[in-house]
Amino acid sequence: MKLLTQISLASLIIIKIVLGSIFIYWGEVDPLFLERNAVASEVQKDPEGIVNEDETIANEEEIDLVFLLRKRDELKKEEEELARKRAELMAILEEMNNKIAILTQLRDEIRAEMDRKKTVQEKKLKHLKKIYSSMKPQKAASLIEKLDMRFAVELLASMKGDVVGNILSFMDIKKAVRISERLAKRK
Repeated sequence: MKLLTQISLASLIIIKIVLGSIFIYWGEVDPLFLERNAVASEVQKDPEGIVNEDETIANEEEIDLVFLLRKRDELKKEEEELARKRAELMAILEEMNNKIAILTQLRDEIRAEMDRKKTVQEKKLKHLKKIYSSMKPQKAASLIEKLDMRFAVELLASMKGDVVGNILSFMDIKKAVRISERLAKRK
């Protein structure tokens, strides 16, 4: 009997070694094999109560993928909106630049026309100055009395002092005083 117990013990030790080796081998191949009980409490269970870890990971990846796809679509829409607004702004900017160019051209034309008119007025005033200066003071005084006050002052201001003095001496005293005051205020 002693031999039989020794053989039984030896076979139990061999079985234990073989089973332990198999258990350790599976542990290295699938490290989660050893931790399944701890992870199982965190993993979702299907209605039958069976843990389905692969399905849970797939669901999380699907949720992340759906979220990322939604975010990408939102960003694409924002980029398209920004591109559209940028195009609108560029069109407005171009339109403004065109209007500024037109206004600048109009301003230059107006300035040129004003300069031309001023030159014409100066020529007319110079011509009238010659005419009134060459007249007899009595005749010039009677004509200047009938002119608009501003124009009369401007005309007399362009003449020499002694000619103006002779003309004013033949004018109505009140009108001559007003013209003299305005000539004095003029710079």
